[in-house]
Amino acid sequence: MSRRVALALAGFLACSRPPETAPGGDGGAAAADAHPRDAGDELDAGPTGVPDLTLDLVRARVDLSLREKFYSLDSCELDADEDCIGGAGTRRLLGFSIRTPNVGTGDLFLGHPTDDNPAFHYSECHDHYHFQGYAEYRLVDAEGGDVAVGRKQAFCLLDSERWLTDDPTVSTTPRYRCEYQGIQRGWADSYTSHLPCQFIDVTGVPSGSYALEVELNGEHTLVELDYDNNQISIPIDLDDPALATPTEPCPTDIDPAASAGIARECGWTAGPTFSCEPGEIGRVGCSSACGLGTCDGNPMLRVCDAARPDGNCTHPAAVDPAEPGGGESNDFAGPCPCDLSVQCPPSGEIQVFTAPFRDGDPYHCELAFEQ
Repeated sequence: MSRRVALALAGFLACSRPPETAPGGDGGAAAADAHPRDAGDELDAGPTGVPDLTLDLVRARVDLSLREKFYSLDSCELDADEDCIGGAGTRRLLGFSIRTPNVGTGDLFLGHPTDDNPAFHYSECHDHYHFQGYAEYRLVDAEGGDVAVGRKQAFCLLDSERWLTDDPTVSTTPRYRCEYQGIQRGWADSYTSHLPCQFIDVTGVPSGSYALEVELNGEHTLVELDYDNNQISIPIDLDDPALATPTEPCPTDIDPAASAGIARECGWTAGPTFSCEPGEIGRVGCSSACGLGTCDGNPMLRVCDAARPDGNCTHPAAVDPAEPGGGESNDFAGPCPCDLSVQCPPSGEIQVFTAPFRDGDPYHCELAFEQ
């Protein structure tokens, strides 16, 4: 594989991702600021500043994990538009999340993807357009040589999270989406570790110490105020047991607010194991609102197959995660979570992990399960 392989940071499922809130060149598209006319109408763009893309190092660090996954021959990950794994079968994956805030003076504006725009490519497998050449991922050795690279052509640029939450001049509502791409000033595009190809395939890579490198807009095809803040490097030890479990403590030198959310791969507590009927749907929780246990604080749940061969319970490997106050698996409003759609794995056993939404916050979660 080539040294530099273009990747995407927001792709499959990106069009359906709900907006979230979070704390806080030559060629390419022109920087612009977009303003909605009326609800549901098209956005109107006009140049008012220059974007500045950067990378959130904290998000990448706290969402690191090492897991195994089986892929069939018809997996999208083997499609020519993606090509992010080395082959079918069981692969070893170094997963991480990436968040790219726009901290410039104007929006990053791309607009409508079209067939005649060479910056975009239509993915048959994912059934939407992707912007080419946004970022590169690679695993390098001590000499800086490539050991493994990630390749992902599928992504959309859009407003995932409001980044500059303390800036009153930053819009409180998202503007850009897959059908009309960009990142407005003060917002960030996020690509979490559970999405397809958000990893590097390290199958067959020898144990040892490496560095995960991420570079954004490396060819400077997008005009920015500053290109010097477009790279991050994270030391990686493939023998580190912390990569194979979410229960290790989170790094002490980070703001807990910056590691909030269900994708975090640190700061979890392993809870009880429950027996279940394979294939059947069950309910697990720690909330009186759904009649399952009790809770205080702001816990999250992560339900995993207790018999996973790699012993891991990462966010991508979870049977179903549930966040406080609502979420994909949480069918009611409230601060304490219940997962009402847990499908029992073939092993007939699930293990439930708990964690506070923000690392370090106090919480209590007395779990119960029923099927």
